Amino acid sequence: MIMKRIHNRNFLPGITSLIMIIAVFVLLSGCIRKSMQKEVERVVEEVLAYSTRSVEPELKLLRVKLDRILTDKEKQLIDQYRDQAKVMIDSMINFQVKLSELAGDKEYELTEGEIAYYNGSQKMMRQIITSCWAILDNHEEAFASIQREMYPKTVTWQKEVMEIVSTNLPAGFRDEFATEGSGLQVIGMEQLSPNNMQQVFFILYEPKTNFPLNKLKDMLHRMLKENR
Repeated sequence: MIMKRIHNRNFLPGITSLIMIIAVFVLLSGCIRKSMQKEVERVVEEVLAYSTRSVEPELKLLRVKLDRILTDKEKQLIDQYRDQAKVMIDSMINFQVKLSELAGDKEYELTEGEIAYYNGSQKMMRQIITSCWAILDNHEEAFASIQREMYPKTVTWQKEVMEIVSTNLPAGFRDEFATEGSGLQVIGMEQLSPNNMQQVFFILYEPKTNFPLNKLKDMLHRMLKENR
């Protein structure tokens, strides 16, 4: 089952893995029996509440710490990349909601405009990612220190989210989140150089507006509403 593979895969714990866990429930909510819909919605709400209560306050503090080492020019560039990302995320959310509304149909053909926009967005996102990594490379040692501080927190976040999920999951899926075999924990992982999208997410994260976590929450709520 997809959920068991996600649970046991050795992800570098972090915000991105939490997002994957949450997103699984949106996917599940569209295919499980309607009798389980309320249970799945409850799980999603509890995971999001946990994020608001436990993850976001720590994330905001760490992101403010990063701002202290960035130059004014770098901050201006990040604001620019964030504005571009907001447009793309809004469009992506609208597109996903549109597809969820068409779930009862057997076929939907993408328009040339939708295909062109998607491909253009992917190119822009690659440019944003490359630019964010250039900023990270300018502050490699300082960011490594932040990453070492963040690592034990993200391990805890992932463990506690999985506990929420395994406790509240509909009975038909509960065995997929058995507490044993939760994945290998590698000592020293926090000292490895950044190698995934978690760091780009952290660069683009905006503490005052909670972007892009606020967008994720909105998308989940909208998609759950459409699946009712």
